[in-house]
Amino acid sequence: MHNPQRTAFVTGANGYIGNAIAKAFNRAGWKTYGLIRNEKDARNLALNEIHPVIGSPANLTFLEQTDGVVFDVIISNTEDRNDMAGHLKHVNAMIEKIAGISQSAGVRPLVMFTSGCKDYGMMDKKHGDEGLAPHTESSPMNTPAPLLPRELYGTYLLKQKNPDYDAVVLRPTIVYGHSSSHYGPLFELASRSDKTLRLVADPNAVMHSLHVDDCAKAYVMLAEYANREKIVQQAYNISNQQYETARQIGEALARSYGLTLEFEAPTGEIDFATVHGLANFWQWVGSDKIRKDIGWSETKTTFIDGIEEYRLAYETHQMKIS
Repeated sequence: MHNPQRTAFVTGANGYIGNAIAKAFNRAGWKTYGLIRNEKDARNLALNEIHPVIGSPANLTFLEQTDGVVFDVIISNTEDRNDMAGHLKHVNAMIEKIAGISQSAGVRPLVMFTSGCKDYGMMDKKHGDEGLAPHTESSPMNTPAPLLPRELYGTYLLKQKNPDYDAVVLRPTIVYGHSSSHYGPLFELASRSDKTLRLVADPNAVMHSLHVDDCAKAYVMLAEYANREKIVQQAYNISNQQYETARQIGEALARSYGLTLEFEAPTGEIDFATVHGLANFWQWVGSDKIRKDIGWSETKTTFIDGIEEYRLAYETHQMKIS
């Protein structure tokens, strides 16, 4: 007997993580709808067999475009750095509306909320320091102020048991691969460097990351996990088994671009949104919980081991959009 196709609703489906997640659900056989703000992004989704939905959580009239589809999974990937708290209020209203529709049709959806490992704050130890240990899901929260509304909303989802849906909170590390994200500026810095690659960082700074496809795979595996009671109201870190250091990443970049490597000691505050900020938010995040609970593991190589492939993909993407 043919089982009905499961359905997924992915917000931020044109974003870096959201797009990878939407594609992963489609590849896994889910009928996938992707919420995007701009119609210009619809073509990319359609080419990947994802149904584009134009709109935003602030205006739920976009639901008219879903033709009454009942969603099994709702994945939230959007944030607004200018008004994070206000945006998350809209996200919550959207989730409750969609979940209510599903519940009325006899489906209790799984809500997957994307937060991030920065929720734990920055470590005060670096590679080689005694007592260095990873953040885990039981680590206390020490969230940077701009991200606090996101962490608080994730905590709210974990603590309350909603009558219309189950929830799980995902905390991925920084992700790389394909068009790249925060690691793309590392390639840009190296490509602009003349003979010497200068990194403003401690060489032993911990830099933990994960390929975006491995990140997306974790979402699908959680959504498809047979024993939902085991995973609901849980937070899961998603990270590579091992971290890298600023020195390892700098050396890999220098080799790839034929440069020498120099480190400059940080002075004063460094904007974490800049390329040098990547190495100045020290963090090692353990993902033993998701490995143990559902059997997830990464398949892509680390950033330094796969740097030539990741550089090729990034540069090809930049040529495509220029």
